[in-house]
Amino acid sequence: MSSHVVVIDASARRATVKTTPGKHLSDVLHEACTKLGVDANQHTFNNKPLDLSRTIRIAALPQGAKLDLIQASRSPSVVNVALAVDGQRYTHKFPSNKSLWQILRTFEEVVDAKPKLNFTQRAVPIMAEGSSGAGRMNYELPVINVESREFGEFTELQKTLGQLGYGGGSILMRMRFKDSGRPVHEAMADISGYFEAVDPPAPAQTTDAHGAHAGGAGESQSAPDPVAAAPAGDVAGEANPSEPTTSAMEDVVPTTSADTTPAPEAPPAAEAPPATEAAPTSAAAAAADPEAPPPGTLTGPDQRPMRIFYPSSSAPATRNAYNEADYVPTVDHAKSHQAALQTASRNKRLASDAELAAQAQAKADKLAAVKSVTIRVRLPDATHLEAEFSSVETAAQLHALVRSVLTHPDQPFALKYPNTKGGLGMATLAAGPARLVSDLGFQGRVLVNFVWEPGAAVTAKREPVLAPEWRDKGQELRAQEPVAEPVEEREEKVVRREEKKAPVDKEARLKSILGKGLFKKK
Repeated sequence: MSSHVVVIDASARRATVKTTPGKHLSDVLHEACTKLGVDANQHTFNNKPLDLSRTIRIAALPQGAKLDLIQASRSPSVVNVALAVDGQRYTHKFPSNKSLWQILRTFEEVVDAKPKLNFTQRAVPIMAEGSSGAGRMNYELPVINVESREFGEFTELQKTLGQLGYGGGSILMRMRFKDSGRPVHEAMADISGYFEAVDPPAPAQTTDAHGAHAGGAGESQSAPDPVAAAPAGDVAGEANPSEPTTSAMEDVVPTTSADTTPAPEAPPAAEAPPATEAAPTSAAAAAADPEAPPPGTLTGPDQRPMRIFYPSSSAPATRNAYNEADYVPTVDHAKSHQAALQTASRNKRLASDAELAAQAQAKADKLAAVKSVTIRVRLPDATHLEAEFSSVETAAQLHALVRSVLTHPDQPFALKYPNTKGGLGMATLAAGPARLVSDLGFQGRVLVNFVWEPGAAVTAKREPVLAPEWRDKGQELRAQEPVAEPVEEREEKVVRREEKKAPVDKEARLKSILGKGLFKKK
């Protein structure tokens, strides 16, 4: 049996959790998520289909097993719950995000029983030894037993089915009641505090639905209202008929059968115009005024125009049908590849000093003609920051702009860009006096990658990179999809190309024949 397991999240961070044979996998998940600082309700294991309600012994995990931690589905699954109590069994379907307390409240409402089921408002009279007359009403607490696990405290009854590891199928819950040893009014106050957020308050209801279950000494009775309780001289459990009786649980609304079905997503507001309608207007305005800034331009902290793009919520690539012909090389591909091999096999003369100087001067003249460069910074959360820099601005100014829009500007980071000096890989852009165009060779549009340094705080890596005041001002990054060219037009272009090459090919063949000396003079 395993004495520990290793949980690995999406960023390759590891958390070692010590286990025992009787420890449940749901407890392992909660402990690992606590160590990694993530929400256990939104994550699950992905190595193989694991039932989180099982123990380590039943799951048969090997020593030091590695479990991948991934994002769980946000849609609750349906669990068929059977409740066994007092020799009776009741069944109902619940979403996995329902708590044990909500399940009991739902059974009280959906089960058509006479008298009405009462699981959460029970009280039992307690008589002191050798005394007679009025006694004290103690709250009777429901205790739920699920597969050798017992939940008999208010904090434990707040756990949902998903937190217990039940994401589907059927489960059997056995319930009994125990004397909490506390007066009813104290227990009801705790219930209102614990479950206020679970069951929101509803409009006032009639008190007829909260009838008390009368019984003799030692029998379970419904809990009376602590505010409208009977005077001390009355018999315990007997309400005052001259005052209107109300239930202490009116602030806790029972769940209904409609709550067991996950609510559908609300459609978008009708008055909000879609983003596709605003695009033509912006494009038309930009075409009318060439000097105008692009749509979605913001004024940065240093009064510099910039644009922020967030990734698309859809997957455009998945909408394109797979075409096997796109991956089959054509004759033109073969010819160009063969020509490249022949060119690479020829000996080349090294350039002289004068030629090298001329090339360097041509490159310098080309960079001197560049007036501005557009730099797009790609952040770790797939957000893009785009701004324009003049030819005299330096790398320090680019670093200052990026740092001014971060959520954690005090954390170290680095900017990586494609090496423009002829080397391979990515070069690091230092925050120094080097000019972006003349010294670093930036021209046109340049993509720079933002990466956190190893010394950056874990909090900065988990949270969104952009500050909240800039995060909400971005626009969706739209990719222009290429228009598919009809097969007929493609074939016509190939035919025209071959016709143009035909005379040249004939002349070249004749020259090669003459050059080989087939027609020699006698």
